[in-house]
This record gives sequence, structure tokens and C-alpha cells, in this order.
Amino acid sequence: MADPPWIGAFTADTPTNWRVHGAQGLFEVMRMMSGFDRFRAGHAKETTGEARSRSRGSVLGLVISFLRLFDRTTRILIVACLVVTMASLGVLIPRGSAPLMADSSDAPLAVEAADIRETPAASTKRARAVPAPDKTPKTPSWQLPTGGTHIDLGKVRNLHLVVSLSRQRVYVMSGNHVVYTMICSTGMRGSTPKGDYRIQNRGGDFFNERENMGAKYWVSWANYGEYLFHTVPTDRKGRYIASEAEKLGRPASHGCVRLSVADAQWLYRQLPEGTPVSIR
Repeated sequence: MADPPWIGAFTADTPTNWRVHGAQGLFEVMRMMSGFDRFRAGHAKETTGEARSRSRGSVLGLVISFLRLFDRTTRILIVACLVVTMASLGVLIPRGSAPLMADSSDAPLAVEAADIRETPAASTKRARAVPAPDKTPKTPSWQLPTGGTHIDLGKVRNLHLVVSLSRQRVYVMSGNHVVYTMICSTGMRGSTPKGDYRIQNRGGDFFNERENMGAKYWVSWANYGEYLFHTVPTDRKGRYIASEAEKLGRPASHGCVRLSVADAQWLYRQLPEGTPVSIR
């Protein structure tokens, strides 16, 4: 397919004075461009691929012809400027020309983005991790040691016990020094007898038909089984009665000294027979 007539204006036959008089040559190019439209109209039936190929060749030919209007130094400067310009556009508009054609309605988005400021790390509030609620049932206090970790009673010198009716406490003594304190419940209406006694016999559990309750880990300190240290009350099946156990720390028994389950078990296992007991 033949080139348009104006392309030949800048071939090897182009007059030398065009290169000297650049303005006159540019004017001639613009005059010949009118002939390009007529040339294009005459080839309207060509295929799309042929049209694109011819268009690229025409543009390239136009650029080359335009550069021939100038001397070598000027052509280098023009090419350098074009390269720098294209590189700058590639950096400033990395997504191509689409943003340049965007509607002005996108402007508020740019403003909102500009208003965003990064929060300094020092002022950032971090959410504290909230532990998941513990659904494990808590052990009632009346089942635990009431004075902390139990000690080895076999190593206590001059061991004896003091029961305070007013404070509802049992003190484990080493001579004149308190080495352990337990919370207790003594008899209602003064039913726990005062005086000095000694540890006698002991047993695993019992049940009182008259009172309709029993206890575990009992240790007798008077009348061989009449007055005891023992756990909080149990029912006929040996289950602890929570309503009675929660009274620990105030008078609630019929004369015995109630202790927590752990404290009563500790005395049952370690308190030597014959240990002095003082009820005050």
C-alpha cells in the first residue's frame, strides 16, 4: 500500500534548505497534512489491522521527518526531552492515562485520602486481651485449708491447741507461739465446754440419728467421742451439707468444733494422741 503524498516531503529528495529553514519546512508539513485526510479516505475499506500498521508507520515517518528539520545537536536534545517526559509520566501516572480522563467527582476521594494521617505508634491505644471467663466450678472455701499451706505437725515442738470461742478460731501452738490458725464453728448457746483436755480416739466418719447429720475425719478431745473436732456436717449419704458448711466461722454446732474438710483431715492424719487442747 502506497504512503500518503506528504511522507515523501522528508525523504532523501527533500530540499536541503528545509533543514536550514525549519519554520518554512514545518509550514509545508502542515500544508501537506490536508492531503493525508484525502489519502486516508481513499483507503477506508482496508482492514483494521492494516489501518493500525499504516497509522504507526505514518506517525513514525512524521516524527523522523520532523527531526530532520534540525541539526544533529538539536535532534538529540529533542529526543532526550521526549524520553525524560515519558519517563516522568510513567512515574507520576503508573496506571496509564485513565486517571487523567477521570471525572471530577473523584476529587473528594483524593481530598479524603490526603486528610488521612498515620497515628504515631506511641499514641496508639492497643486493646487489652480479655481472658475468657473461667467456667470451672470454684472449690468452696469450706473444703480448703483455712490458714494456708499445712505444716508438718510432727515437727512442732511443745505442740498444743487453743480454741477461742469468741473469735471462732483454733490456734496450733508451739509453746507460746502460734504456728497455724484455723477457722472453726463451735457450739451454739455455749454448748462447747470450756477447759483443758487431751486428744483421745479418732474415726473416719459418723452419723447422728437424733441430729440427722454426721461428719468426717473426727478426732475426740473429751469423753471419748462426745466432743470432737470434725468436718462441716454431712447428710445420711455422706454428702456435705452446703447450707451448714457456709456457717463456718460462727457458732453452729451442738458442742463439737467444726473445721473445714481439709483442716479436719489434716488433724485426723497428723495430730498425735494426747496432744493438749484448751477451750477458752
